[in-house]
Amino acid sequence: MSTAVSGWPRLTRGLFLVAIAMFLVTVVIGILNGLDLVDFNTPEMRNTLLTHVHAGTLGWITLAIVASAFWLAREADRAMAWAFGVLVPVYVAAFYSGNYQARAVTGTLLLLAILWVLVWAWRIFAARRSLPTLAVALGLTSFAYGAVIGVLLQIQGATGSQILPKGGDSIGAHAGTMVFSYVVLTAMGLIEWRLKGTSDLPKGGLVQVVGLFLGGLVLAAALLFVGQDAIQAVAGLYLLIELVAVVLFIARVWPAALRVDWGSWAPGRHVGAAAVFVAVAMAIFMYVVALFAQSGDPNSIPRGVLIASDHSVFVGVMTNLALGLMLTLAGNGTNRWPWAGQVIFWVVNVGLVLFLVGLITESPEIKRIGAPVMGVGILFGLAVIAARLWSSTLSGATEESSS
Repeated sequence: MSTAVSGWPRLTRGLFLVAIAMFLVTVVIGILNGLDLVDFNTPEMRNTLLTHVHAGTLGWITLAIVASAFWLAREADRAMAWAFGVLVPVYVAAFYSGNYQARAVTGTLLLLAILWVLVWAWRIFAARRSLPTLAVALGLTSFAYGAVIGVLLQIQGATGSQILPKGGDSIGAHAGTMVFSYVVLTAMGLIEWRLKGTSDLPKGGLVQVVGLFLGGLVLAAALLFVGQDAIQAVAGLYLLIELVAVVLFIARVWPAALRVDWGSWAPGRHVGAAAVFVAVAMAIFMYVVALFAQSGDPNSIPRGVLIASDHSVFVGVMTNLALGLMLTLAGNGTNRWPWAGQVIFWVVNVGLVLFLVGLITESPEIKRIGAPVMGVGILFGLAVIAARLWSSTLSGATEESSS
């Protein structure tokens, strides 16, 4: 018997609320790290830093993506929603514990849930053939093979065995997959859905999303299986594919994004900002790939640039997108502070820009201003949105797009 339910807005809200709770962990650790109050780069704090990363990428981003996919499809699976809502926090807790056995077991269980949502996403695309549903399905495919690499890394740590190719950059393949071939690709589809309401498969969009998917697959395979010289050649090819994808995205989606009323209190401007940050994130990442292609040594890339690359995606693209979707879904939720939308949007994004500038220019002073400003803006936003979602009848679920 199918577990698909008609109450998908409630399941979407539930996953969004769990995502908010998980993001609190990421933000608090991030503020301490950004202010340099705690040194998270020591061996003793490594598990805390991994908790920060996975609470953000899995707890905040993946739960928000699955919830958004439910909304896009206008259907949800109750058992799947519960599986993600329970397994993701448990897996993040396993990272904090530092216990490789716990990570391997919970990671394997979560991987089964990821494969489940992957099959579901491709079924949705078969039923509703559109660029947004294709981008989500392709993004979740990247997520699935990236998750396989991640779980195998945990099993290696738990058993002391060598499963992944010896000499390959397994961590790089895992991390690179999760950031761009998963998060950015999926975000492109969701942004297109909200800003343009695309319901077909335009050729330019197909080249954009399929190219980004295949480029990520090739790069991950190269990092896992081939020598250093070949990796540099593949990195150059990937750089070209990324450039084509971002130019197509700008040409196709930015006109709709730039028409957003940036001075209004409407949540659609968060989606517009996410579209702008796609290009910013891709530009920083292409710079990272270019530096790597020149030297062949990942250690030669400035650490601040790497962190800026990740945060331009995680905060600039995905957090803006998630905030916009949550505010829209809340619809008629309690709105005691109508001015709150302005504070959330401007504090988060101004803080982010300062943080990125501080990282890239290696200015601790600017970074220490940007990190807490961004963090406080996000915390305030999460509190407001959680209250609105909790009290809402979810009238915003009827909205097909923000444009």
